[in-house]
Amino acid sequence: MKNAVKRSTLRQTYFRSFIMLIVIPLVLVFIGAELVVGYMIRGSSIETIDALQNNIATALANDIRTNSLQLSHFVYNGDGEFLQDAVRVHNASGSDWYYADQRLQQDFNTAMVPSQRILTGGFYMKGGGAVYVKDDIVVPETEIRAASWYSDALNAPNTIVLGSFDTSRIRLTGSSHRRDQLVLATALATNLSTDRSGEIEVVTFFTESQASDILLSYNKENKREISVILNNNGQVLFGDMGNDALRGYFAQNPDKYLSGSRSDKAVLLEGTQRLYYFKSKPIPDTDWVVVTVVDESQLGQRFYPVGGLLLLIVAVLLVLFYLFSRYFLNAIISPIHTVCEGMSRLDGSDLDVYVEPTGEREIHDLMVSFNEMVQSIKNMFRMTEETTQKKHEAEIQALQRQINPHFIVNTLNSIRFMAEVAKFEGIRKMAESLVSIVSCSFRSNASFYSVADELEILRTYVYIMRIRYSNGFDVSYAVAEDCLDYLLPRLTLQPIVENSITHGFDDSSEELGEINISVYTNDDYLCLEVKDNGRGMTREQIDTLLSGKQPPSDSSGIGVENVRERLKLHFGERAGITMDSELGKFTRTVLRIPLAACKRKGDNL
Repeated sequence: MKNAVKRSTLRQTYFRSFIMLIVIPLVLVFIGAELVVGYMIRGSSIETIDALQNNIATALANDIRTNSLQLSHFVYNGDGEFLQDAVRVHNASGSDWYYADQRLQQDFNTAMVPSQRILTGGFYMKGGGAVYVKDDIVVPETEIRAASWYSDALNAPNTIVLGSFDTSRIRLTGSSHRRDQLVLATALATNLSTDRSGEIEVVTFFTESQASDILLSYNKENKREISVILNNNGQVLFGDMGNDALRGYFAQNPDKYLSGSRSDKAVLLEGTQRLYYFKSKPIPDTDWVVVTVVDESQLGQRFYPVGGLLLLIVAVLLVLFYLFSRYFLNAIISPIHTVCEGMSRLDGSDLDVYVEPTGEREIHDLMVSFNEMVQSIKNMFRMTEETTQKKHEAEIQALQRQINPHFIVNTLNSIRFMAEVAKFEGIRKMAESLVSIVSCSFRSNASFYSVADELEILRTYVYIMRIRYSNGFDVSYAVAEDCLDYLLPRLTLQPIVENSITHGFDDSSEELGEINISVYTNDDYLCLEVKDNGRGMTREQIDTLLSGKQPPSDSSGIGVENVRERLKLHFGERAGITMDSELGKFTRTVLRIPLAACKRKGDNL
């Protein structure tokens, strides 16, 4: 796990999260929005084409229906009266022809009101020749009779047949027609039931379609889109705008675009091969269709501004997120990363690490606290080293202030042996006691004795000192049984008793001295009390003794200040020595050790 954390830093995690949670979702949302908006705009463009085709088909269907009704009304009205007028015009000459023609023109205009889009009407005779009303047809009669719609009319008498002319490619009438118009030729072949004269072959109305204006207006506004009207043979009836390539393409694919929609590559509108969208719509009551050809790129042309706006929004959001990330990185992530690096160095025992406080207030406070923590650890280590050093120096000092124990022990053993041979029992006991005292310095590697062991050493020391002072003092002990197992630094009581003897009793004094040694517990403390009835000390003498400024009275002594220092080192600041005294009466010294810090014999030290 630790290696994994090293491989993936906070900065790397942040950037990874930023990419996964911000960048990728934004890009996905942008792509999704682009697709949806593109689809909607394409759908909207196709709906526009549908609306155009519906308008064209509706207008064309209405024109065809209106023209069919008008032609039927003209042929069948008045029991064929209008047809008889046409036959009279065809057969008359001179002034008779003029009056007959005027009457036919008047009847035609009356019958066609209110229609204003009829260019002309034609009556084609069986023996040849034709009679026109309103305007003359300049197309040769032979072309009219050769037209497919004319043949279809002859094959289905008394049935309305539909044909067409594109005035952008052909001039149909003498003066009344406009260019670029779809002219519908509505034809009906007569028989004896409709023409009793039997001379008229086909009656035809030539009418401009309203669909022309709709289709032309759309084609002119959309240069890369075009709508045409095809018949069932793939022939362009109207709307190619003079594009021969378009006419040839549909002629080569007569059945491909008569229904439905599809996309194909072709060379049509711009002279280069492109992908075009073809959509077809049948015109009701005919075999014609409206086909709209659109460059595929045009379907989404309106998408480009929207797509650009979406891209701009995403780019602005990314820039804002980036700026926020830079701020977040510099104000939070980088300072935390710096703290982590500092902690890593601290973990490697580098106590000289220091992080420059920066970032927001909380992070700044964290970095300040980190520096304070490092400084505290450094101080703690320094204090620990000083404490250990003091312990070591105190132990060394305690041992150095003793005479070489091995030499003394060997010498004392020799004296004891000689005294025993010479039958000097007092000398032997004194040498034996002194050996016990000196041996405690190297009896074991342990620095602690139990209270019982410490008292045993103290009794041996007192035995020697009583001989030295000619039994000039007595020592009494009051030790609580539950205190005997508590552990003390070795030679703790001896310096205190030595101080009472050397400072309290004068060799010239005849009064018997008394030393009372007590060991007890009081208020969670282990108390070791030494009280004598000696000459006492002033407050200044007590302070000098506790401060260590006054050397021990004996060259072998350890010193009261040394005892106090060792107690504090081993048991903490709560441990220590208190002394009170009254000149000529007493001196009392109390050693206080917290029970919580004091171990018993047999505990794991």
